[in-house]
Amino acid sequence: MNDYYFQFILKKLKKDVIVTLNENENIQNIENINDIITDEVNIYFRTNEITFKGEGEENEKIKQSKTHLYRDRTQYKDRKNMCKARVWNCGMGGQCSRKGIMDGFCKGHAEPKNGPGKEEWWLGTIDKPRPRNPVNHTGKIHIWID
Repeated sequence: MNDYYFQFILKKLKKDVIVTLNENENIQNIENINDIITDEVNIYFRTNEITFKGEGEENEKIKQSKTHLYRDRTQYKDRKNMCKARVWNCGMGGQCSRKGIMDGFCKGHAEPKNGPGKEEWWLGTIDKPRPRNPVNHTGKIHIWID
């Protein structure tokens, strides 16, 4: 998950826990209850690792449609003459199957669409580690299936 979104969700979660605890009528009479609750929630979040499981992380099956079909990419894996762009492939990833003609990229991947200054692909390239939960140009977070 993108660190910005992780921090945003974590902050919202902490706030919701504090609000919910403050609404409890049984503890309203305790002196400094707001400070006590806030301190305890902050301690909990500092000492416990918080992870969010996304949609493809719990053995979700690959969704098939007429326009987006999963293709086994093992036959294209790390082939030097192929485009080095990583493709989504229904969340399974893989190397583009077209020929790399321009600096290792095919005609379709020759000009990146994302990144600072638009110089890198949002899914990365096969010669670098796969990005964790990449965010596409519309702002949608993608979660790898494997």
